[in-house]
Amino acid sequence: MSLTAGVCFAAFTILIRLGMRNRAADDGLLMTVLVNTVILGVVALFMNWPPFDLAGVAALLAGGVVGTVFGRAANLRAVRRIGPTRTNAFLTVNPIVSAIGGWLVLDEAVSLGEAIGGVLVITGLFRLIRRGAVVSAGQGQTMTAPALAAQTAERRTAAGYVYAAAAPVFFGFAFVARKWGLQFFPNAVIGAFIGSAAAFIVVVAGDAFGGRLRERMHHNFREVPWLFVWAGIASSAALLAQFFAFSFAPAWVVGLLQGTQPLWTLAMGYLFLRQEEHIDSKLVTSILLVIAGIVAISLQI
Repeated sequence: MSLTAGVCFAAFTILIRLGMRNRAADDGLLMTVLVNTVILGVVALFMNWPPFDLAGVAALLAGGVVGTVFGRAANLRAVRRIGPTRTNAFLTVNPIVSAIGGWLVLDEAVSLGEAIGGVLVITGLFRLIRRGAVVSAGQGQTMTAPALAAQTAERRTAAGYVYAAAAPVFFGFAFVARKWGLQFFPNAVIGAFIGSAAAFIVVVAGDAFGGRLRERMHHNFREVPWLFVWAGIASSAALLAQFFAFSFAPAWVVGLLQGTQPLWTLAMGYLFLRQEEHIDSKLVTSILLVIAGIVAISLQI
């Protein structure tokens, strides 16, 4: 389930990048969160709701706001400024934040095998992302549409790196909050819906407070960004897979395996964005490290 979440979030990223080509001022946050809320809400209608628990629901609400709003917004803004390859490199920090949070809040222990597997996965991903940054230098420019050309110079600014570094911190704490909430309100689908609904309210309130809501509604409902809609569907599947994964593995392991998202993103980017990718020994080594780490962790779960 964790790996499925990583694949779906990678598809989400690819679709968002394609949608950004003609959306200079819209990162797709409003539409994707709306789609999340609608899809998960419909599914939740057919579920048996567990007894209401204030602490559990509050944790799920917090996880939705921290992860879906702050984490996703920071990640998308970083993609605009420093490009997807460098942004994705920071996502490998997710399991570290999740492990610290899980240890402090959930009393989750890390076995020697899981620690070794974690080191292998993170090492492999960092090698892969660093290689991708070298091979695809200028990647940001090739994907930038005329409407976004003016923003090309911003991609290597300090603000972009701050956003990229902040995203995994938000995602990591969201993992912990969501798993903690599910201990008291044990329903993955409804938990995902609660978090998405809270995120949608916060996004709408933020746009209204910033005076952007009317323009945002116009661009999203009169000129429907279908790529953002499909991205919302992909992220809905990812959220469901992530919540189900919490039933089988510690929060940090979920974050680690989902952290393979950069691997799937590079593969999908090569297929759908026509990025040039040269297969060599470094690429094979990086993939083997990731696979070895996943196997080591799976044997411990």
